[in-house]
Amino acid sequence: MATPRLLLAVLCCTAMLLYSVYLGAFGVLLPYLGTAFSLGVEAQGRLFPANFAGFVVGVLLCGYLSDRWGRKAVLLMGLAVYAGGLVLFGSAGSYVLALAAALLVGAGSGAMEVVANALAADLYPEKRAFLLNALQVAFGVGAAASPTLCRYLLTHGTDWRWLYFGLAAINLVVFVILSACRIPKSAAPEALELSALRTVLQKPSFAILCGMQALYVGAEVSFFSWLPTYFEKQLAGGAAWVAGVGTLFWITMTIGRFALGGLLGRYPLMRLTALCAGGGVFFAALALLLPALLPVLVCVALTGLFIAGIFSLVLAEAGERFPSVAGTAFGGVVAAGGVGGAVIPWGIGALASTSLGWQGALALVPLALIGTLLLSLRLQRRVPKNF
Repeated sequence: MATPRLLLAVLCCTAMLLYSVYLGAFGVLLPYLGTAFSLGVEAQGRLFPANFAGFVVGVLLCGYLSDRWGRKAVLLMGLAVYAGGLVLFGSAGSYVLALAAALLVGAGSGAMEVVANALAADLYPEKRAFLLNALQVAFGVGAAASPTLCRYLLTHGTDWRWLYFGLAAINLVVFVILSACRIPKSAAPEALELSALRTVLQKPSFAILCGMQALYVGAEVSFFSWLPTYFEKQLAGGAAWVAGVGTLFWITMTIGRFALGGLLGRYPLMRLTALCAGGGVFFAALALLLPALLPVLVCVALTGLFIAGIFSLVLAEAGERFPSVAGTAFGGVVAAGGVGGAVIPWGIGALASTSLGWQGALALVPLALIGTLLLSLRLQRRVPKNF
């Protein structure tokens, strides 16, 4: 007997939440990792390319495989690899082993993200944009809670390694539950045709969507991952908000995603994306320019509120344009996001060690969002549907 669609949708949301807990706490964990492996800021920044290199491989491979083998099998594979990477990271005795573990974590989380989104789109094709946004709400909940929870545990005697072990154990519980589920026939993807895949990859709109996601994810990951360091090292009075700034950002991100649910279906997806990106540019820039703590916190919160929906809006647009190869299309777009998540945060870590300092290096965040805004306008005005 097929498992109810609602339970499968909840499991997809849970997979996204588990990934977000890891990613949301990363900015708080970075100094502890630096101490454990004797790393400077630039070396800490190399963990981003390691993680997102695995993420890109996992997304590209598993998006394609989920169209061929089915969503459940590939999602289970992603959960297993993610848990294995977390255990290896928690056990790592050297920086090299930590980099290898980050690759595995990235590969598993990439598979989880792309397949969970594709499965959710299959389950409720009539509510695709709404479901994809719901998954991002779940992501926001985990990312909002994890920085403060992580900071509390670390400052009350918990070894950072046990945070990885605990998350791996929870991940395995989800693996067991999903193993017992059966996918409804209506949610099973059609067999992938290579000709359809080639057609998707040749569309100008596909390249634009990939570019938008790369710039957006790079900006988002950079903002919440490096803000704790910026607050501690450069902003007067910011040290007290090292954990709280990440939680604040993700709380408003989650609120923004809830609010977006009420706008979906009323306005074109790319028009909403342009609005989100424009607000993000303005408030992210202000957060870096203002010198006082309270106005900066307000701008951080408003940045999260505005950019909250961009990821799911871009994915929903890809799903509408290429519904017959959703897994592969999602895979390409999410993988492009992984490239941005690897390159832009690493670039900020490298630039922060130069005369630009943290303020100048973090200027890459509003610049990347400007790119997202321009591409959304181009897709809206110049590229017709399905082309």
